[in-house]
Amino acid sequence: MKLLPHPAAGRALKIVLITGVTLLVLLFGGLFAIRAGIERYRNSEAFRLWVGGKVATALRSDVQLDSLRWEGATAFADGFRARGYEDARLGGLEVDGARASLAGAKDGAWQITDAHVNRLKVAFSPERLPGNFPTASGDASQDGGSGPGAPAWLRRFLPDRFDLGPIETDAATLEVIGSEKATTFALRDVRTQFQRAAGGGWEIAGQGGQLFIPRQPDLAIDRFRVRWQDREVFLNEAEIKLPDEARVSATGVARLVEGTELDLDLSLANLDLKTLLNPAWQERVNGSLNADIKVTGLARDAEQLKQTGTVSVARGEVKNVPLLATVARYTKSKKFERLTLNEARADIERQGGRIQFTNLVIQSDGLARLEGDLTIDGGQLQGRFRLGVTPGTLQWIPGAERKVFTRTDKGFLWTDLTVTGTVDEPREDLSARLVTAAAESIVEQAPEKALDAVKDALKDPKATPESVIEEGKKALESLLPLLK
Repeated sequence: MKLLPHPAAGRALKIVLITGVTLLVLLFGGLFAIRAGIERYRNSEAFRLWVGGKVATALRSDVQLDSLRWEGATAFADGFRARGYEDARLGGLEVDGARASLAGAKDGAWQITDAHVNRLKVAFSPERLPGNFPTASGDASQDGGSGPGAPAWLRRFLPDRFDLGPIETDAATLEVIGSEKATTFALRDVRTQFQRAAGGGWEIAGQGGQLFIPRQPDLAIDRFRVRWQDREVFLNEAEIKLPDEARVSATGVARLVEGTELDLDLSLANLDLKTLLNPAWQERVNGSLNADIKVTGLARDAEQLKQTGTVSVARGEVKNVPLLATVARYTKSKKFERLTLNEARADIERQGGRIQFTNLVIQSDGLARLEGDLTIDGGQLQGRFRLGVTPGTLQWIPGAERKVFTRTDKGFLWTDLTVTGTVDEPREDLSARLVTAAAESIVEQAPEKALDAVKDALKDPKATPESVIEEGKKALESLLPLLK
């Protein structure tokens, strides 16, 4: 027996189907309307003003945003300019040629998957707009994310913030400008990537470009990684290329306060000493400098920067130095005229025009070793050392071992040495002491030398009293130049 559906049940099922289809149509239609409304708003002038307001609030700055052009989900802008108020983290920001890809909205935020900037310039400068950022001025950014001009029905569907992905920049410039409007530190034309850091702030990685420090030649940047959070920049890694294969590695912190407070650890390798010396010494010293240096203080003022650490010289050589020429002449060893440095190291402290070397050690194997301290203050020298030479080196200097180099240690004969004068015209007290010692020694030996001359004369069968006296006078006269 065949059962037929009850007429009332059939009508109910039909109503349910029609209602369901209608709801689906309304749902998809509503979603389409919302999406179309969001896209229309996104492409509107109102959205551009809202974006400008959000950027202004984030930077606490006055912002001028150029018009936005859309190609599908990608926005293009010629750029924007920002000038900070007194409570802003930076003084100014300039962007030229920006592109951003918008991947819709999620969790109440516009999703920007990637962005690209042709040129970016950030300035930390005391020049600011007067007062604090006017947060209660009714600017566009305070409109709950809806933006001015958005339809009332659409406002509750609009995101009120941005979720930024990586930002790449072809040429980024960062400048720190002091109170006298002079640049105290700068990174220029660096290819850079910015990315939000966990816990806030930005992770910044860069390659290429130049590093500017006052009174120094521009340095080529290899790469760096920093974390920028609030007013602190944490330098996780930096490699800087110097002329002739020299390099500097750096880590540390820069606090973006007035004057920029630095706390950096620098490692220097293979720097030609000639780049640090004045012309008078460039022809006297060769070698490569290696150093581990801590830099602390304010970047805006060289007098406030303090540098401490250790330095050493590889492949060192010293020549054309008056003291070495004197030693070479007395010892009759030309090795002293062109002294090879097998070891050269010291602890260093520098602030302003004052440089202090402590625990200084310089050694030329088989010849000499120098140990002590040296201070250079405004070009003036003050050094106290002990100088050691190998036994036998002084055999041609009368009295040197008995009167000057009188102590034995580490296989060397030692004496004290004082250095004064200036960097261009150094003075030392060793030469005078060697001459005095030689003269005293010769005077002490003079009677014996005169007597030996007389004895030699007496051996001559033709000798007469007059000839003996004459030979004795000649022996004494030959010593007089040494006594002058």
